[in-house]
Amino acid sequence: MQQLRDLCDRHDILLICDDIQVGCGRTGPFFSFERANIVPDMVILSKSISGYGFPMSLLLLKPELDIWEPGEHTGTFRGNQLAFVGAAAALEYRENIRLEPEVQVKEFLLKKFLAEEIAPISPKIEIRGIGLIWGIDLVKFGGASFAKKVTSRCFELGLIVERVGRNDTVLKILPPLTIEWPILKKGCQILKQALSDCLNS
Repeated sequence: MQQLRDLCDRHDILLICDDIQVGCGRTGPFFSFERANIVPDMVILSKSISGYGFPMSLLLLKPELDIWEPGEHTGTFRGNQLAFVGAAAALEYRENIRLEPEVQVKEFLLKKFLAEEIAPISPKIEIRGIGLIWGIDLVKFGGASFAKKVTSRCFELGLIVERVGRNDTVLKILPPLTIEWPILKKGCQILKQALSDCLNS
């Protein structure tokens, strides 16, 4: 990221960070790029920025890049009053419950579980992630059919898991940042059981 920032600076290119899915505390800090110690020229926020699933998106940009007149920069996800109220309440709630350290503790639990309980199931499993966004890559199991089988088994056991990545072979772990400990632990156990069931069937 720092090399990219330097490249953009040298060639007068705008650096735009897409924090639609990984921002708003998903990786721990509010912005996902904070750990890289860079300042983007623009940042895109959406999804959880509204606090309650209402349609809302934001474009943050350096003041010198703001060339629009009032009302000129319009779009579908702007101007929803209820979303503004929800976003303000979510930001206040984030501070009140100290969400960032809470996410870091949950990250530690999830990372430990994936390393100690999921990875040993098979050497073909690859795991990557940060904060509360993780992927279990099952591409080495012969394609999307095995990943689909695992997500179907998860659903039967009471857990919804999405498939993403190359040919939908990656199980995406994306729990709510405010998820309660017992629910997170139960979800982890269901995931482990589903993987084991599918490998042994």
